[in-house]
Amino acid sequence: MNSTQKPESKSSPLIHGFTGNINPNKPSKHKILFVDDDSNIINALRKVFRLEPYDILFTTDPREAISIARREKPSVVISDMQMPSLSGVDVFQAISETSPNTGKIILTGHADTDSAIDAINLGQVDRFMNKPWDEGELKRAVNNLIEIYQIRVENEQLNQSLVEKVHELEHFQNELESKIEERLDEIRQVNSLLDQSRKEIKLQYLSAIRVFSNFLELRSPAIASHSRLVADLSRILAQQLALDEGEIQQIYIAGLLHDIGKIGLPDHTLFTPFTSLDGESQTALLKHPVRAQTVFLSLPDMGEISKIIRHHHERYDGHGFPDGLIGANIPVGSRILAVAEDLDELQQGWLADRKLTLKEAAKFVSNSSGRRYDPEVIRALPKALEEYASTPLPNEKLVSAQGLKIGAVLSRNFTGPDGYLWGTKDQVVNGRMVTKFRDGESVIGVAMKIYIFKPQALSNNS
Repeated sequence: MNSTQKPESKSSPLIHGFTGNINPNKPSKHKILFVDDDSNIINALRKVFRLEPYDILFTTDPREAISIARREKPSVVISDMQMPSLSGVDVFQAISETSPNTGKIILTGHADTDSAIDAINLGQVDRFMNKPWDEGELKRAVNNLIEIYQIRVENEQLNQSLVEKVHELEHFQNELESKIEERLDEIRQVNSLLDQSRKEIKLQYLSAIRVFSNFLELRSPAIASHSRLVADLSRILAQQLALDEGEIQQIYIAGLLHDIGKIGLPDHTLFTPFTSLDGESQTALLKHPVRAQTVFLSLPDMGEISKIIRHHHERYDGHGFPDGLIGANIPVGSRILAVAEDLDELQQGWLADRKLTLKEAAKFVSNSSGRRYDPEVIRALPKALEEYASTPLPNEKLVSAQGLKIGAVLSRNFTGPDGYLWGTKDQVVNGRMVTKFRDGESVIGVAMKIYIFKPQALSNNS
């Protein structure tokens, strides 16, 4: 015990102190806190980590542990479950309020189901280990939680930075309609910055997409809602056509952003059936795919996506715009977007003189197979609509990322907001998956729809 430690009192079992980094060859930037009312356990833990590159904090008083954690912000806390004044769950609940990123490990010699559930749900515990512990397993658990801690801290900083950028962009909205060309230049600049950041961390790529979606939301919630529907249905159509994951991702993003070129157009042009517009308004509307493509020309990673957007109003028979492409010369993503977009716009009353029902709209696009639309895409439409409209089955539960718990079992494949497969059916959710899902949901700002098996369904299958 060094000079910073308080001597052990005869009237109290309290010991607490700071060991420090005793391995000078491995500089430490992380702190580990040990909490146990048994000083022998504390000393055993210190021995296990004596050569690891961490600063070691320890105490036998759980209340003192809360104060230490509040002051020192440890990367990982290892605590006993059963202690005289406060339980390990109580300690972790208090620590989570001030140090939500800290990794948490419960050690106990009295394992039972109820205490384990409380530790995970109330104390937000990451690992649950019995005494006596396996040294190798304990070290691996600590190393794993330190990696997660670093990711959480970096994501927290990233999210704060992105929030500030979004607020700055929203500030320009009041002048958007009167200075649309100036704002498009600013979008290109912001997009260029976000693209560079995206190469450093994938979450920033999702944030760039979210920024553009925010512009659509600010311009018109109706257009933003339409874009999300087109993106979701296009993704399902692409999956029905067995396209690869990269193509599905590009089509999904193109669906989200395909109407970005409409931002500067007045409401009359946007929401009046095309045949009812005057010549000048029709001409302005016909330019929006090309305008949208120019927004993304400075981003190499958006090259294929911008092509999909440019050609999503081409017709299969060659009578579309802007380039009059025919059949397979039209990018497959554009052929898919054409069906998804027209299906929704027919229901919104933006294409026809009246709003059509889903059944009527589906019949309209089906009847135009081979002329306006790719027959292969039309053949995939019924199953895609069925999947899009699906609801949880009796043995399933629908949760958001915030409601997802470690140990849950996915009942369906889950495709993330970036268009890639994040989880497969029957996969057991672990801590890393929960972190990824919650971080992704935080970035996109919309609750995810995750299907999991109900507990009783798992019991029946076992």
